[in-house]
Amino acid sequence: MLLFPEREQLMRTGLVFGVFAMMALQACGPQTPAPDQQAAAPAKPAEAPPATPQQGNTPPEDLDPFVVMIGAERWTVILDKANEGAIEASEPPSAADHTDLYRADAALKRGAAQVIELRNRVCSKGLVPVEKCALPEWPAWTRELPTGDTPILEIDRRSAWLSEVMSPFTDAGCEAGRAATKDDMFCSVE
Repeated sequence: MLLFPEREQLMRTGLVFGVFAMMALQACGPQTPAPDQQAAAPAKPAEAPPATPQQGNTPPEDLDPFVVMIGAERWTVILDKANEGAIEASEPPSAADHTDLYRADAALKRGAAQVIELRNRVCSKGLVPVEKCALPEWPAWTRELPTGDTPILEIDRRSAWLSEVMSPFTDAGCEAGRAATKDDMFCSVE
């Protein structure tokens, strides 16, 4: 009998293969001619553009909540696996040169990214009132690569910003964890 993590991984793998199979079958459909073939084709009368042109990844004829859900969840599986791969990759020799300020900058940027996911989870479970689920505009530094060149006072300001933004979501998540596990030290990092 498969354990839950193995069963979940098997289901995720099956989902990914199923999505790729659907994509492969779609690729076998009619293709747009190459630009040089388009020029040689006889001119057709102008047609009215479709009422709602395709904006996403799913062909309009396949737009169905289940199909769209599979496509959307596929990205999280790919991101999870890519993160696992990045963790497993060996560190370059320069990684040993990472200073405390580099590590602080990297941790703040990773934390800013995690806040969004935590906010989504605690708000969707009703642990935070919906009116408190709005996020402020994300500062540009959260989208930059980590560096060891950020001044220490700026690192400290960024840390205060992250603490303030994450507080309602971490408070709710930690309280839920303490209640579920009966462990008063659930979020203790001291």
